[in-house]
Amino acid sequence: ELLELRKQLNSMVGAYSHQSGKPHGVIHTEVRRVCGGPPSAEATAGQLRQRIAKVQEWATRMK
Repeated sequence: ELLELRKQLNSMVGAYSHQSGKPHGVIHTEVRRVCGGPPSAEATAGQLRQRIAKVQEWATRMK
């Protein structure tokens, strides 16, 4: 489950990066700052879901 959530987060960050023009790493850093917690490799399923939801929120607001 964690591997799938990490893949989903990475994929969403990539899409948002393309949409926003911000570098991939900057988005990961920002979502981690906003949501808290450790790096994605050490994050729990709940933390990863929270980050996914936050990136979805950001992407939706840009449209």
